[in-house]
Amino acid sequence: MADLAANITMDVDGDEMKIVLAEEKWYVHSADMGDQWIVSDPDDPNDPFGAAVSEMGSMNPTSQAEDISPAVTAVKEIGEEKLDGADTTHYEVTVDPKKLPEDAGIDTEALEKVNLEDGLVYDYWLDADDLMRKVSFEIAGQSIDMTMTGWGETYEVEAPKKAITFAELMQAPA
Repeated sequence: MADLAANITMDVDGDEMKIVLAEEKWYVHSADMGDQWIVSDPDDPNDPFGAAVSEMGSMNPTSQAEDISPAVTAVKEIGEEKLDGADTTHYEVTVDPKKLPEDAGIDTEALEKVNLEDGLVYDYWLDADDLMRKVSFEIAGQSIDMTMTGWGETYEVEAPKKAITFAELMQAPA
């Protein structure tokens, strides 16, 4: 995970949430927190989310696609599509959650609680260089779309300056 860095913005039930993965820690921010961030550290045994941070390699969509490959039961080419100015091919990939390898970085126990009779369906858009441009899937009524841009470019991802630990957050007066 040492080389993995990310700057993610997502919509969670209409609220913007930001996650920054830097310096082998993850930082979480939501609009109602002002300029305050929460940091989770995998080296802190008291951090309830610390163990999850060490599993953050699964956030890398390219390696996750490789990790789940033993569980793929079907691949269907949907067709050519333009995505952010790039020519891509859209594929639908069905995964059998029961066949996922233990080291795939996916919580298979959580998947067992979700009705996935038809499997877990991912949509991938790959460009002419087989670089992933987008991945989408839906699980438990939540749609997840990730778009990847800037392949081959260098980006700086900096840890937020104003961050408190989860333990400090729990001790803060309400």
